[in-house]
Amino acid sequence: MFLPMTSIQVTFKGPTFDITISGNSAKEIADEYARFNKELEGALGLERTRAPAQTSATVTRKAARPTTPGSLSDDIIELVSEGFFDKSRTLAEVKDALAAKGIIKPSTTLSGVMKDLVKRRILIREHQTIGKKQVWVYRKLS
Repeated sequence: MFLPMTSIQVTFKGPTFDITISGNSAKEIADEYARFNKELEGALGLERTRAPAQTSATVTRKAARPTTPGSLSDDIIELVSEGFFDKSRTLAEVKDALAAKGIIKPSTTLSGVMKDLVKRRILIREHQTIGKKQVWVYRKLS
């Protein structure tokens, strides 16, 4: 029996479970990942507002660990889409915005994720002096 193969397969390693998604493009895989996260949040009763994605990619999940919704990176990208980063924001402001959504993370965890989003060119960062202190501020890449 011949099964058609897709050209891309990505496994997202999570703290509680892994998701393997197959698709024909990075966009298709990203859309399916977002759709799956939303479906999982709904099933867990933790649904948040996110744009629905539609695709025909195949999702498989290893149920070796209990499930938790979304990633911190996804939560910050959601802030980007809401316009939070239209102006420069400090790490403390990002931490407070996430806390307002019920997402409590230490600054040490947050700084690594922010740096990754800068590397992925979703955000940019610049040094600013606030009071007498030099801090990084983050804003949406224009």
